[in-house]
This record gives sequence, structure tokens and C-alpha cells, in this order.
Amino acid sequence: MRWLGGCLAAVLMAGCATASFTAVSGKLALLDQGFEATLPEGWYRAAAVREALLLTRDGPQLQFIYLQRVSLEKELSHTKRRLARGMPPRDAVELEAENLRANHAAIDFGLLEKAPFTVAGQPGFRLVYTWKTKEGLRLKAVHYGVLHGNGLYRLIYQAAARHYFDRDLETFERVRESFRLSSPAS
Repeated sequence: MRWLGGCLAAVLMAGCATASFTAVSGKLALLDQGFEATLPEGWYRAAAVREALLLTRDGPQLQFIYLQRVSLEKELSHTKRRLARGMPPRDAVELEAENLRANHAAIDFGLLEKAPFTVAGQPGFRLVYTWKTKEGLRLKAVHYGVLHGNGLYRLIYQAAARHYFDRDLETFERVRESFRLSSPAS
């Protein structure tokens, strides 16, 4: 499944429609991605997603947690711009926000918060935003990021704004608090 910077549910629905999910809980280390986190009980991992960790409780179209390492050598999906090693978090958050705004599938995009935030003990950022799918579903997301080595680590929680977002936000924050960089990414 191809990851589009904005973590759009429509893309995930298309990419995960036939994916199998397995129950998860406890600590998981993704050595190839360079991170580890404690996964919530009662959630499921998309087995078909190999380049990241995609978790859901009720289906990715309703809510998901997405943990990913993106190489700084890759262009951002919608702006084709690049983050750079050693870039200050205030510059990285601007590029991430710009990339999200540039996604044409995100109708009525609204940036609610853009702030510095410590992620895994390192200076990073936090974005909060809303948007609608072409079907009219209002979604809300919390998006953390931190540059480390030659990668950008994204920790994203997205859910239907009504009911699901507030219900599972605390679960996501516990995952974020448990997130650790397991090795220096090159």
C-alpha cells in the first residue's frame, strides 16, 4: 500500500480492503523501521502493510494509528519537496503542513494546531487537522513528527471526527508515549 503524506482514509480503504488483520498488544520492535512501541490491547495490525505499522480497532476507515519512518531522500507525496537532515522542527512542521494542504483528496482541510513537541525525547512537532472525504465523512487527525538520522518518523492517529476521534485519542497518546527510536537511523 502506498502511503500518501496525509494518511487519507480513502487511500487506506482502497489499500486495505483485502488486507488481513491480526490482534496485537504489548511491545513491538520494528527493527527495519528503527522504532518500537507498546501496542494497545483490542486493536488489530494490518498484515499487508510492510513499510509501516498500521493499527485499527474498528477498521481503518473509522480510525487508525499509523507509525512510519520515511527516508529523507524521498519527496513528500503532494508537494514533491524534501525534508533535510538537521532541519529544525519548526521548518519540518511547515513542510508537513504544506504537504497535507496540497492533497487534493482532502476536502475542506483545516489546520487546528501546529506546534513544537518532544517526540521520543527529541525535538519534534505536533499537527492537529480536520478534513472531509469526497463522501462527506469529517475526519480529524493528530500527527506527530520527529527527524532522526536520515528519516522522518510520523506518528499519526486519524478517526471519524464524531464519536471515534475522542473515544480512542487517549489510546493513541499512550502509544505515542511508549514510542522509542530503537537505533540511530542512517
